[in-house]
Amino acid sequence: MSCGKELADDAEVPLKWQALMDHVATNMEAHAAWVGANTDEARAEQDGLVAVANAYRAMADAAGRAAAAMTAMRDLAPAPHDPTRLDRAALGRWMTAKVAMQRDFAALLERHAAASDAALVKADKVIETETPK
Repeated sequence: MSCGKELADDAEVPLKWQALMDHVATNMEAHAAWVGANTDEARAEQDGLVAVANAYRAMADAAGRAAAAMTAMRDLAPAPHDPTRLDRAALGRWMTAKVAMQRDFAALLERHAAASDAALVKADKVIETETPK
């Protein structure tokens, strides 16, 4: 497999990141609108939420650009790679660190997903008790 094809196939990672960051930004914007700006505290929270949403949108945009650049490499012809120029030990260290970071990040996402699940359950209970029947 060519490096270009491999990178194009890996574009799914920044595309998923882009979707998640856009989704979170949308929630931050909705929360900012919900809290409003009727008090100093509400304005401060709203300003903070908007700033966070903007940062999340910037991450999403960067991920989209990375995915597009990666996808554009799909049809590049394989380039010769001189095996004598490869530092196998350094590559092994780099790959080992990358795998550890990926697993750590996956665990972080799982913890956050579990916390979000718990928040949904709590929110459903609050909505049930507040909704007139």
